[in-house]
Amino acid sequence: MNYLVQWLRGSKKGCRETMMIALVLIIGAFASASAAEKTTDQLLGEARAAVTSVTVQDVKGMVERKDKVLVLDIRDMKEFIVDHIQGAENMSRAVGLSPRILEHHMKKIAPDKASKIIVYCEFETKAPLATKSLNEIGYSNAAYMKGGLKAWKDAGYPLEKK
Repeated sequence: MNYLVQWLRGSKKGCRETMMIALVLIIGAFASASAAEKTTDQLLGEARAAVTSVTVQDVKGMVERKDKVLVLDIRDMKEFIVDHIQGAENMSRAVGLSPRILEHHMKKIAPDKASKIIVYCEFETKAPLATKSLNEIGYSNAAYMKGGLKAWKDAGYPLEKK
């Protein structure tokens, strides 16, 4: 603060240069922070590129064969009750907002981090992000279902109701 007062008065040599450098650094920090902001589409694209996906046909085969796989529906509970893939577990994507909360809930339904997990939502908008979060906390065999539940329904595959 003392430098600012001295700079405003112009009485201290070198103070003006120091304040100008500080001002440039502050402006640069704000500019880079706003440039670092990403759109939802960018984040979704990055998540899709970083994780594995499977088709609805692949998932249907796993369900029919009763493979050892956790099918994870990340829609809200209200949507899950209406309909879901047979044997699916529900965990709202909102749980995944914090890696600690996500990991806490996942330990209950998939204590083994090597478990095969298939994540789906309604339209493939949340599942890639949730899958990326799962991968980041150590669930390396998590993948998302391409096309979401809409693609499952469009294929005419069966659904359960709670």
